[in-house]
Amino acid sequence: MSNIIELSDNELKESVEKLYSSFDNGYEFEEFLKYFLEKIGLEEVAVTQRSRDGGIDLTCIKSGINGLSNLDEVKYYIQAKRYKPSSTISIKDLRELRGVMPLNYKGIFITTAKFPAGAKEFAEEDKSRQIILIDGRTLVQQCISIGLGFNLKPVFDANALENLTLKKKSIEHAIDKQKADTYDIVVSKKISLNDIRARILRIPSEIEKELPKDSAKLSLIINDKQYSLNINAERTYLGGVTKIFKEEGLISENNIFIPKIALWHYSKDKTLVEIKGE
Repeated sequence: MSNIIELSDNELKESVEKLYSSFDNGYEFEEFLKYFLEKIGLEEVAVTQRSRDGGIDLTCIKSGINGLSNLDEVKYYIQAKRYKPSSTISIKDLRELRGVMPLNYKGIFITTAKFPAGAKEFAEEDKSRQIILIDGRTLVQQCISIGLGFNLKPVFDANALENLTLKKKSIEHAIDKQKADTYDIVVSKKISLNDIRARILRIPSEIEKELPKDSAKLSLIINDKQYSLNINAERTYLGGVTKIFKEEGLISENNIFIPKIALWHYSKDKTLVEIKGE
């Protein structure tokens, strides 16, 4: 779908104000950004838990070539700031984001406010930890281009936006708040055609980091059924899932492969996976 994205300066300013006021707090803004990041092509988008985020609000990845390798996979740390559009982010805020980024990660700083002079130069100066800047105006233009929260005119549509937030809980990918409070990590990951062919269930990277290093198996519940599955040597996927894929409709009776979404809920004492249609 193609959208008209040319706005006058006043229209753009008004749209940023409306976008900002559509969220009651930063938590709702982060939940919206989860859907936004998925819409622009990022994967394993997860909102971090308040008690363990280390200043990072969301994490995500961009898969390697056709999902076949994680050697060129890009990992992102995202900082989200729902500030008044008239306010300005400080270089100190950008420096704090970079300070918690591991080498060769990328950062994304998304805000409804503005960035100061020199922000672009700072964001790009460390080639091993570059930061992508998305201010309020850029965010609005991106939302228009992907048809998120705006009609074709474009006219800001608060109802369309609310349908993507926890206010209405009507989008398929919205995190159930009770589960978000119960589990340390809640993240979705696509089970691709390549995964089905290889008969593997890939482990989201944020969860892989939490698994005990000496674990050869992972006990988990998949769509209300208990399993104990083998973890491969590189600790990137689970094997022995052919029967599961058939039972959950990823492999049809005619041996047709049907990709689906795996929604992972992880804590140290319990792992739950919900396999749903795309």
